[in-house]
Amino acid sequence: MIYRFLFFSFLFFGLCKVYSQTTLPVNIVKLSEITLTKNPIIKRNMLSVNDAEGGLQIQKSTFDYQLVSRLSLSRNALNLFEVDPRNEYINNQLTSKSTGASVGLQKTFRSSLTANLSVDYSNSNDNFPLNRFNQDVGAYFQDHTVSSTFSLTQPLLRGRGNQTATALEKASELNLESTNENVEFANSFELFQTGSAYWQYVSSYKRLKIFKENEARVRRVLEITKELVKADKKPSGDLAQIQADLANQERQTKVAEQSLYSAKLNLGRSIGLSEEESKQLGKPTDEFPTIVESQYNKDVDKVKFLEIAQNNRKDILASKKTQGALELQLSLAENNKKPQLDLTGFVNYGGMNMGNGLDNALATFSRNEGRSVGYGLNLNLSFPINNNLAKGSYIQNEVALEDQQIANENLQRNIKLNVSIALNNLENSVLVLEKALESLNFYQEVYDNEQIKFQNGLTILLNLIQFQERLTFAQLEYLQAHLQFAIAIINLRYETGTLLKKKNLNGILEINKELFFTIPK
Repeated sequence: MIYRFLFFSFLFFGLCKVYSQTTLPVNIVKLSEITLTKNPIIKRNMLSVNDAEGGLQIQKSTFDYQLVSRLSLSRNALNLFEVDPRNEYINNQLTSKSTGASVGLQKTFRSSLTANLSVDYSNSNDNFPLNRFNQDVGAYFQDHTVSSTFSLTQPLLRGRGNQTATALEKASELNLESTNENVEFANSFELFQTGSAYWQYVSSYKRLKIFKENEARVRRVLEITKELVKADKKPSGDLAQIQADLANQERQTKVAEQSLYSAKLNLGRSIGLSEEESKQLGKPTDEFPTIVESQYNKDVDKVKFLEIAQNNRKDILASKKTQGALELQLSLAENNKKPQLDLTGFVNYGGMNMGNGLDNALATFSRNEGRSVGYGLNLNLSFPINNNLAKGSYIQNEVALEDQQIANENLQRNIKLNVSIALNNLENSVLVLEKALESLNFYQEVYDNEQIKFQNGLTILLNLIQFQERLTFAQLEYLQAHLQFAIAIINLRYETGTLLKKKNLNGILEINKELFFTIPK
């Protein structure tokens, strides 16, 4: 029984090990979708959005309702002087007690007006038997006082008006929108990195296949030569030359295997996979895009692509919104250089009552006796003589705005240059790809003819080896040209802001094959 258990245990773990090492076919769309969820840089980019949301919420808090309250209890004992006439009523020590409570609600409106409502209650008593009217009411007779105040404060200079009061909130909204736009463009760069790494992986996969095919060709030549040597049609010395060539091809195959391994792990790195996950990436199922499939046409208009970039580049929108936020902050800094002059209007209502018990405390508001009603105006002025804080803040905001304007102009300049370079790379890659294919076809035909001539003894071995090497070189050149063409497509999409822009009805980004196989329209 124990042996059976051990047998099945080893079998189970062996199957798990084999399964964990199984590679799965991959395609560029699926890998791009994984990139958007697993790439650590994209995750960090999304955290910056959360940070900007927090900044906006902080600015909104300026207009929150503020509830304030206070509760106080105090006890005091005073030793009277001998000449104090109160010694006739108490035993040399005046003991007093007081209780206080207050509650208030404050609200600052986006119009810059501030409303404040507060209610205060206090209760005091002591062991002196006479009240404030010299009536003998006994010790610890309570005095109740209630006061309620409603006030409105309007800034007249600094902080006046909706534009000033909401400047930081609106600036935070623009910063949040700018962060979202920047994050989307930054994420498209990570998608560009994944796309480039995928095509590098495809290229390495095909490169290894080319070297293996070349190695197989050399082996076939070796077998043919052995037959010719046996038939005394070729000298045995030719075998050494071919065996040397075969050894060199085997070396190149090993180098290509190492390149494929590196390309696989670099692709996993771009996606955000671990080493073990990267090793499970299998055969790429997407072939390189063809010129026809890319919808490229020789009559491309550079101006059109610049317009596409202006309409789709999220970093352009982000930079404009950042500049708008800085303009709002500068206007606020300009306003802060003014004196603080606030006008406050208030009304208050309160009352006083004496007596112990809850009923006397509650009657404070309702009794006519002791009732207090008032209203008035306050005009408060505050202004630092040198005003260095406001002046310095204005200079910093002015510099920040000017710096952003320079950055925006530089961004536009670089976009024009980058689009021009990307378009030129695409045009040249098309020409190179066409010529590389033409060259490959010719070399394939020449090699096939040379192979027939060699079998018939019409050419020497050295010629066959040379044409074989030229064919391999032509295959590699065609592969490299196809790689550059595929990367040129996604680079042009990245530079025009069209690599990551499609969203479904729920606002979720959608990845499709068109993004990697066609130029922007």
